[in-house]
Amino acid sequence: MTLQADGYIPKLAGTDWRQKPLQGQTQLVAALLMAHALLMGRKTHTVSQSAVAERSQASDRQNPQAATEAREFPAGEYARLRVKALSNANGKPGPRIRNPRLSMEGIDLATLAVLDEQRRYRRNSGEPGGTASPRRLTATAGSDLLRTALPFPSCLNPMIIAVNGRAVGPVFTPRRGDNHFRIEGCGFGNAPGEVRLESESGPISPNPEMQPIVLQPERAASWSENQIDVRLDPRLAGNPDSMATLVVLPADGRRIELHGCRFLALRGEPIILKTIAASWVKLSATSSPFHPIPQFEYVSPPTSGGDIPPGAAKMSALVIRSDNEAFGAGVDTYDFSALSPGWVVESIQVENYDVACPGDVTRTQQFGDASARVDDHGLTVTWASHTCSSFIPPIFRFKMASSEYAVKVWVTGPIGTDPVGVDRTQRGQKAELSSNSVKPRTNNRRIQ
Repeated sequence: MTLQADGYIPKLAGTDWRQKPLQGQTQLVAALLMAHALLMGRKTHTVSQSAVAERSQASDRQNPQAATEAREFPAGEYARLRVKALSNANGKPGPRIRNPRLSMEGIDLATLAVLDEQRRYRRNSGEPGGTASPRRLTATAGSDLLRTALPFPSCLNPMIIAVNGRAVGPVFTPRRGDNHFRIEGCGFGNAPGEVRLESESGPISPNPEMQPIVLQPERAASWSENQIDVRLDPRLAGNPDSMATLVVLPADGRRIELHGCRFLALRGEPIILKTIAASWVKLSATSSPFHPIPQFEYVSPPTSGGDIPPGAAKMSALVIRSDNEAFGAGVDTYDFSALSPGWVVESIQVENYDVACPGDVTRTQQFGDASARVDDHGLTVTWASHTCSSFIPPIFRFKMASSEYAVKVWVTGPIGTDPVGVDRTQRGQKAELSSNSVKPRTNNRRIQ
């Protein structure tokens, strides 16, 4: 090793000392190049991070839902959107369901069976007005229908034994084919008198409304001591169904009665019941897991406007339930026993509504299945509920649960009468119901 004046320079074996200054310069250049490379690397990395940040900010501006958690609407704005969602609901009309207990003519099947029996008896016993011999009548086992037997002796007291073979509950009607009647008994006398029906109080007609109806003789020779053949005018109208008393007034002024008869009026075409009284409806009380449903309404008749869908204006009644939390399904019942005498439900149709949630709907769900069942004086509606959740730019979330359906009811009854008495008609009523109580209130204020 040799010490020089400019410093310590190591001597390598087999190397000329004159090459040492060049070697040092080469090492210096290499170090400078390495430092430059390191600096360039750091600068490139910094630019790359900045570009990513700018792109992320741009993406956040385009998708605020991802960058910021959605917020609930203010109460007033939410109420406005809820009304809009309900009024724009999509209606799904169900099938028209007929009352299974009615014939196509609007007569209940049990009464129709009685008319068929009476018609067969009259046909088998000879045409009205004939000269059949006096008969003694005996009851057929298990039936109110009587059959003919041997001639009977004179009665101790005048009496009516049967009408068209029925000793109990004969049915009188002006319906063509069933409007002829053979009255059998004794003490009628041989001179023609008068036969009529008078209304009597009973389960069908608690308030007598039927005017006395005179039955016309089939012909001049249709009156005898033991038999009278009469008929009802097939054009008779304006009388309700009623329990009635058959009264025979012989020429001698006596009065012979048969109680427990029924008068069945002619039926007209089914009509839509425009209003259903709130007192006829029992709505199931439903609540969400945490609180009563804030909107719970019964509206009859529905009219367009507000939160009522346009299609509901053609229906008899509308039921609306809505909340911002999910709630379960339920059952509503309608009782039509307060219809005027003789009027019954002929058929019904239920229209269910799917709420049209605003914004981008992200989730929908249904609870329960909708169905309906009908009979003469009752209607049962099983309703479902729906929920939806949606996002409305820029930062709002909308949630809603609802059940909305409308019902249309067709009724049929005696020609010339109204389905609902004037004193029981409740025009333009709107009932609100709290989920704590299903008793209707009849004011016009709407819960919002």
